[in-house]
Amino acid sequence: MGKLAVLALVVAALAALIGERILKSRKRMLASRELVQNHLPNCVPIKNLVYGSEDITILPNGLALISTGLKYPGMQSFSDSPGKIFSIDLEDSRVKAVELRMTRNFDIDSFNPHGISVYHDEGDGTVYLFVVNHPEHNSQVEIFKFVEEEHSLVHLKTIKHELLHSVNDIVAVGAESFYGTNDHYFAHGILKSVEPFLGQPWGSVVYYGPDAVKVVSDGYYFANGINISPDKRHIYVVDLLDQNVHVLERMGDNALVSVKSVAVGSLCDNVEVDPENGDLWLGCHPNGWKLIFHDPESPPGSEVIRVQNVHSEQPAVTQVYADDGGAIMGSSVAARYGGKLLVGTVYHKALRCDLEYVPCFCYLSERSLSQSYLSQCFLSQCYLSQCYLSQCFLSQSAMRKVLAAVLVAAFAALIGQRFYKLREMVLATREVAPKNLPNCQLLENIEFGAEDVTILRDGLALISTGLRYPGLPSFSDAPGKIYALDLLDPRARPVELRIKGRLDQSSFNPHGISVYTDDADESIYLFVVNHPHHRSQVEIFRLEHNTIVHQKTITHDLLHSVNDVVAVGPEHFYATNDKSSPSEWLHLLTVLLGLPSCKVVYYSPGDVRVAAGGFLSANGINASPDKRYIYVSDILDHEIDVFERKEEERLEYIKSVAVGSLCDNIEVDGETGDLWLGCHPNGLKIASSDPEHPAGSEVIRVQNVHSEQPAVSQVYGDDGGVIMGSSVAARHGGKLLIGTVYHKALRCDLK
Repeated sequence: MGKLAVLALVVAALAALIGERILKSRKRMLASRELVQNHLPNCVPIKNLVYGSEDITILPNGLALISTGLKYPGMQSFSDSPGKIFSIDLEDSRVKAVELRMTRNFDIDSFNPHGISVYHDEGDGTVYLFVVNHPEHNSQVEIFKFVEEEHSLVHLKTIKHELLHSVNDIVAVGAESFYGTNDHYFAHGILKSVEPFLGQPWGSVVYYGPDAVKVVSDGYYFANGINISPDKRHIYVVDLLDQNVHVLERMGDNALVSVKSVAVGSLCDNVEVDPENGDLWLGCHPNGWKLIFHDPESPPGSEVIRVQNVHSEQPAVTQVYADDGGAIMGSSVAARYGGKLLVGTVYHKALRCDLEYVPCFCYLSERSLSQSYLSQCFLSQCYLSQCYLSQCFLSQSAMRKVLAAVLVAAFAALIGQRFYKLREMVLATREVAPKNLPNCQLLENIEFGAEDVTILRDGLALISTGLRYPGLPSFSDAPGKIYALDLLDPRARPVELRIKGRLDQSSFNPHGISVYTDDADESIYLFVVNHPHHRSQVEIFRLEHNTIVHQKTITHDLLHSVNDVVAVGPEHFYATNDKSSPSEWLHLLTVLLGLPSCKVVYYSPGDVRVAAGGFLSANGINASPDKRYIYVSDILDHEIDVFERKEEERLEYIKSVAVGSLCDNIEVDGETGDLWLGCHPNGLKIASSDPEHPAGSEVIRVQNVHSEQPAVSQVYGDDGGVIMGSSVAARHGGKLLIGTVYHKALRCDLK
């Protein structure tokens, strides 16, 4: 009986201890906290960053480096692929993520990046990127040389040490020197998972240099983000579970002395330091319980906190952004550049937002404006929370003159910068080298364009011709036509298809086309984008021998600038709007500003809605052979976007594939699923149509588009001597058809 009593007491005590530790852990992790939304203007997700963006650091020139794909014990992970490092040029309004290539002397397959830091060697200008890496859940630090011109990282060294047993983040202080945080005391997986429930301050900061490795600070419940002040005198360490930021002073031997801690009221992860004013920007988890258990019905939220005047007696701690998980889940980092804020996450997307700010000026009078005090009186731009209006004085007349001058200068600079960016987008300086295919022959009867081509299963190619499109040359005033060509007959010529029905053929102006075969009765429907009098509508025909019989005309407010369609039913299709607005002037403005405001629309007789957005200029569209995926060519972004069709015909973004050219229409190989793209190597030439410098042509093929590394290759290239302005390429058997916007069409043999 006595032994049973002792055992019962032990079990009861253990149960009470576990219960108490769970309650303490829930309290530390803010398990009952709910957020009030606090959004910033113009927040948009960044393309290509879908599996996390755990840490971000921004170089002085506005180039942001981002670690993605972290797989961390106890956290969600939605990809088994290796991690990657991306870059984003924040001086470019498109804010496009570009993957950095890595040298072959590095094990990419096990790359699992966590915290990152940059060191700039002022002696030779070399930029070193330090990356915490967890291959097979170990901890080590990789040092790379960043070669910006080549978008590449050259691996230099791997650093391992028994003191670096659970590294979370680092801050580089030399070419091979850094401070790193250990977020756990134990290195073993099971012990690490138990450690937070013990609630002991066993985390530490380690200094690593070639000649010395030592613990320089400890006593943290979960040592997470680490960074350094602009003057390199102080180190900031985030204790995530203690909800504060520690300020430490660097000593001559690289030891750290505690100065103070600042409570932040959230589970803050990484810390970025503003180089202009020393403010701390923190990506935080408002509820750690939700982050770990990740219930889709109650997703983890995100929070960005800013600490101003961190070294003063009363630092200002403010919440800059908050979201309940609807927009972004599990924010881990926030970094400011100019008026932009990047917000990264552990395993979700990344967000770019505008920061609300106002310019602050000292007092200016009419007299001071006429003298040389103006440059001395302007203060740097500051954010709304910093700007005390009582300190910002301008007389009314002075304010009008200052604002007028600033607006004119800003507008002129903006227009000049946008025209320069526009030239970059249209590849205005690019030249294409000829790359021929065997037995290329121009098609008879096709003289005024073959803008789109689609090939039926039996080898019959349908071709739209005679497009007259605003901003592009047109060499015929005759109505457009649809031709058919039997690719199985090498002697066949394109034959014009007669049109029956109530279509106004005199204004027929065909653009993109698509075919749908009804498996029930074998009816073949041809969908044609039509621009009568420069309007946009979709015509549906039924193919009957050498005739197309008009069935229906579809118009809708959302179909205001249709470029191409892909049919998914007898009266159902997805369509691209290549302009953001029916107004040419408004669209030109959005292009100049680089606003990704074009959309893909889904149409059915009972449902018309926007299915996807965020394109600079949505052009060609097509579907995979199994109809599960939709491919969209964003011509000005030089990429193909891949979407998955979901319930209710909504499109879910999967990935983007860079193609390096202005690709127009997309044809999908029915046998292999390869994408064939008709592309414009130089957009300025196709718009100007100068006979002395004709528009070239390019055919690009994308193989294994759904793999981690799709193969993008140039199949054909011409400088305009043979064919000008290729807009489509379609394969059947060993033949390739190449069509153009306003020129001829070509049939070639494939090697």
